[in-house]
Parts: sequence; C-alpha cells; structure tokens
Amino acid sequence: MLFYPHAVWFLRLFTLATGCWLRLLGARRRRLRCGEVTLAYTVAGPPDGEPWLLLHGLGSVGAGWAPVTRALRRDCRLVIPELSALGGSRSPGDCLGVPQAAEVLTRLIETEFGGRPVTVAGLSLGGWMAVRLALQHPEQVARLVLVDAGGYRDQDWKRVESLVRVDGLGGVDRLYSALFVRVPWIMRISRAAFLQTYTSAAVRNALDGLCEADTFTAADLARLAMPTALIWGEHDGLFRLEAGRAMAAAIPGARLDVLPGCGHAVHLECPGALVAALQRCRRASPVTAGRRPAGAPLASPAK
Repeated sequence: MLFYPHAVWFLRLFTLATGCWLRLLGARRRRLRCGEVTLAYTVAGPPDGEPWLLLHGLGSVGAGWAPVTRALRRDCRLVIPELSALGGSRSPGDCLGVPQAAEVLTRLIETEFGGRPVTVAGLSLGGWMAVRLALQHPEQVARLVLVDAGGYRDQDWKRVESLVRVDGLGGVDRLYSALFVRVPWIMRISRAAFLQTYTSAAVRNALDGLCEADTFTAADLARLAMPTALIWGEHDGLFRLEAGRAMAAAIPGARLDVLPGCGHAVHLECPGALVAALQRCRRASPVTAGRRPAGAPLASPAK
C-alpha cells in the first residue's frame, strides 16, 4: 500500500474540523456494542423529532452527511453510524459487511428509537445496506431513501470494480471522473488522502467481502412495501442512472428524483440539490414523528 504521511494528517484534520462543526450544530457522539462490533455514531436533533438513520458510502465517514444534518436537525432526530474504522468504529476487518450491517443497524434502531420505525437513507454502499435492512426488517423502516445506491445485481460489476479498486493516483482520477462532473476543490487538493483511504484495510476488506449473494434483484425490490424514493445524479459514472431507473421501476410506487449536472457523490458535489430532494421526499410521503415509548432505552455505553 502506498503511504503519504501528509494524507494521514489531512484526514485527521478533516475529521477533527467536521466533528467540531457537528458539535456546534448540537450533534453528540455515542458508541454501541453489538457482538464483536463497537459502533461509533452521531446523534443530532430533538429526541422526539422525525426519526432518520443516515448511512454513508464506501471510503467515507458520517461527517459526509453534514449538509443534510444541518438542514434536518431542527425537526428530525438523526442517527449517523460510522460503518468502518475510518470513522472510529471497531469491527473485524475494520468494516461492516452488508449482511453484518443489517444486524448491527437493527440493534441501533432499537436502542436509539425505542421501537419507532425510521426513515433509512443510504448513499452508495449505504444504500445497498439500506435495501438489505428494509428487506430483512421492513417493520423498522417507515420510509426508504436510496441515493445513488449500490447493490442492484443487473449491471456491469466488472466496470464498477475496476473503478473502485484504486491503486495509484491515476486510479483516483478515474474514480473521480465517475464520482463528479466538477471535482470539488476540497477533493482536488486531497487526492493523496483519497488514495490513502481507498487503499486502507477498511475499504479493501469491504470490497473483498462483497459477493453476488449480497446483491438484490428486481424481484427482491418488488417486496418493498414502504414509501421509497430514489435520488440519483444524472451523470453518475459508478452506478449509472439506468440502474436507478430499473430499481425505481421494480419498487412498487417508488419515486425517482434525478439531480441534473451531478455525478455519483451528490453529497459532496451538489449538497444543496440533495437536501432539496430529501425535503421533497418528506413532503411526498409524510411520516409522523411520534414519541419514544415510555421507558424505551437510550444508547447504552460500550463496556
């Protein structure tokens, strides 16, 4: 693995800065132990707000949801787990696999929301996990939001793998061309940090652990009965728009919201458009916030 010392410092600085910013927004850090996993996560918003679970993508951290957190925190209760060691969670292989994630996230929903069904919003690999969670535990999902989601079986997986298996700065540039229409300045100056992340054990092990059995088909998607919205970058070069259209056609009553001029990483390239799309989802399928049942638990500290 290539090593860039300044990249490590950049990642640490970015994590520290976003963490401080989230705390200024009222967010708080918690941990939950579930078997071999100690899950780090962030909570924000009023405890009785509309419940949301936000799942980030491969090679990312929960702070990537910062613009969404800022927009929704006033009337939504946001829980944002770290799905790998990059964000401070501890698990075998430094990452949560897709099958393992459903179990851990189920425990998190029960712990933080006390039985209330939640809106599960997942981006890329997080969207893949969101679909699996919704299929296995539909009673926990009040609304499903899939943002440029991975996991749909009927697409060119060799092409996808050739993009995400990054082994040099040339590979970073190829992946950037799939993630962005216009590369944000923060990503242009952090190519080495991005390379360090995508050659980390957390990302490599996550990719190595994926298999065809974890993917889902149109028949699987047809079982989803909760209100579902798909949000897709018009020029997503990783999971192309045609996959989003096929998924939307397979899910009963699903809505597809295409964001013009955006690539795959809409949360970084087009955060304002993403927030607007999420608000459209809320208006199209309102969910009652409800209240935590009396005596329902808050997060239990890791022991």
